[in-house]
Amino acid sequence: MTPKEYLLQYRDAVRRATAAQDHLDELRAMAERITPNYGGSGGGTHQTGDKLGAAVARLVDAENRVSDELELLEATEREVIGTIDKITDGTLHTLLYERYINGKTWERIAVEMNYSYRGVTKMHGRALQAVKECIEVPT
Repeated sequence: MTPKEYLLQYRDAVRRATAAQDHLDELRAMAERITPNYGGSGGGTHQTGDKLGAAVARLVDAENRVSDELELLEATEREVIGTIDKITDGTLHTLLYERYINGKTWERIAVEMNYSYRGVTKMHGRALQAVKECIEVPT
């Protein structure tokens, strides 16, 4: 795994957790539209109870998935931030944190850190090398 792939794990975990939460929200909205049929008349062979029970089962599965994704997100966040925190150069640390944790663009980082775009991207190479040294396990 490259240093960049390692750092991007956090943003990928955020995307997965967000997608799981969005899916849960959609299922909840669909479940709220299920209306009971109180009379014995009317067409159709489906029982509302079956629809409601299936919807509840899907909701429980989706809630479990959200919970799992959030646990993975928290573990990934701790690991990636812990690695970034090992970078002793404050400028490189800030650059990595702003890019990989806060998800800022290179342009915005350059403006906020008072560097040129090219300066920030060159610094990024040094920052990735520092991360590589932190995550490599000696054999």
